Amino acid sequence: MDTERRMYSQHGITLVELMIALAVTSIIVTAGFTVLTTTDKSTKANEQAAGTQQNARLAMELIARDIKLAGFRMPLSPNVPVGGTAGNCASGGTSLAIRPVDKISTPSALPNDDGPDTLSLIVPRTNPGWTLSQAVPVAPASSFTAITLNGTAVSEMQTEGMVNGTGAYVSVGGVLTAQVSTSSGSAVNFSSGFNLPVTFPAGTQVYLLQCITYSIGQTSTACGTSSPCLLRTVDTGTAAPSVTNIVDGVEDIQFALACDGCNGAIKTGVPDGVIDDWNANNTFDVGDWQTNRVWSPLTFDPATIRMVQVNVVARQSVRDQGLGEAQQAGVLTAGPLTISDHIHSADPGYVASTYQQFRRRQLTRTVDARNVEQ
Repeated sequence: MDTERRMYSQHGITLVELMIALAVTSIIVTAGFTVLTTTDKSTKANEQAAGTQQNARLAMELIARDIKLAGFRMPLSPNVPVGGTAGNCASGGTSLAIRPVDKISTPSALPNDDGPDTLSLIVPRTNPGWTLSQAVPVAPASSFTAITLNGTAVSEMQTEGMVNGTGAYVSVGGVLTAQVSTSSGSAVNFSSGFNLPVTFPAGTQVYLLQCITYSIGQTSTACGTSSPCLLRTVDTGTAAPSVTNIVDGVEDIQFALACDGCNGAIKTGVPDGVIDDWNANNTFDVGDWQTNRVWSPLTFDPATIRMVQVNVVARQSVRDQGLGEAQQAGVLTAGPLTISDHIHSADPGYVASTYQQFRRRQLTRTVDARNVEQ
């Protein structure tokens, strides 16, 4: 009897109980998978946002650095091109330390841009080996018309654009900027002599002035990816320009300029070290920044530019996929941005539904063009 009672008391798992257990397990596994999927997509979205912010900062640092160096105390007279035609830095044969160009495709786009701006700058180029091999002037002389460089510096500078007869400029130690007449071997000869109360010792760094242009690449051919990028073009005027994608994901750059002497109605157009007060309120404010100007000598002279407001917009390289299992992209940018005088919705090919699927970061900085000759 006891044995029979024990046999009847050992119950197994019923089908209902098994189904309930499977349902509970399925819920737990599904919830866990959902959490993992959401966490993974959230991590990727955060990484993209951080990368986009980093790209904007990197682009800003590169552009701001070169604006600070623009001109590198380049002499205004004789006003001849730097490095041959100076590429984008020359307008009508006149070399310009800073040359901004607004993107306006059609007159209907006025008064706003319908694309990214470009900015050309004359900046110094150097290598560790581009140094003086002997001091100048050589005692007991007090003047000099040439310098001697170490090793293969001269041939390297010739490759970079310092070609005889092109009007190229070099800078000795960032103090003396001189026009090159000829160069060969280890010697660089200047078009005029210098008599200065200073001696440049052996080992002093020598710089070659070049024209560089910042622009936005918008094709996979230019950028190497499907996203836009910041391009840096080096143009010596004597060889084919060298174009490099230096920052991925940069979608827009805009420049506003503050000048001293560009408005003939203010101080009769004579620079006095104070930014032109366009709205006559005795305060430097937003009304004194200039955009949509055709900057060229004798009209709106770019030599009067003293400060540059830089606006950089970077966007993520790919669209986020939402936080659930669905693959649809979310709305990450609520509406078209207005950056300086550029309204993004005015761009050719603008599609709101596509535009809104990319997260964007904007940075703005005011940079003093401290090396422009006055």
